[in-house]
Amino acid sequence: MVKRQGFTLIETVAVLAIVASVAVIAVHRFPTRQRQQNAEQAFWRELQTMWQQQTLTASVTGQPQVVSFRGTEVVTWGGKRGRPISGPQWHLPLPATLKTERGRDIQIQKNGHPQLAVVIFKSQLQPKQKIKLNALMGWGAYKVTHVKDANGFFDD
Repeated sequence: MVKRQGFTLIETVAVLAIVASVAVIAVHRFPTRQRQQNAEQAFWRELQTMWQQQTLTASVTGQPQVVSFRGTEVVTWGGKRGRPISGPQWHLPLPATLKTERGRDIQIQKNGHPQLAVVIFKSQLQPKQKIKLNALMGWGAYKVTHVKDANGFFDD
């Protein structure tokens, strides 16, 4: 019986299974651009829900609410800036691709109307544009727009 050099069928199948497993792990481990876009869109939807919840809570309970934009998350609580009342806080993490230029607290008055404010976001998905969240004075609304240059916007 002549012994040939090479892999047997079992060895070949085992190597292919290992290579396929490593490839699947590598593909799922690194986020694709589509997943990053989906994460940002989900963040904006959740922020809208959180914002509406806070304006409704303020107008129904008569307690002012605060929406605080921080570097890696958005936090809400009841009370005034610097003086929270005891109660639940909600935390909404920002996606890894989205950052605020600087922290900002927006007070929602007891009638549900927010103070005028601007929060500037930077997205790694659109590095040449900035995202401006503009809290509008009436009806607890805000507007999100994409701008090329946000240097002239009032955000104090």
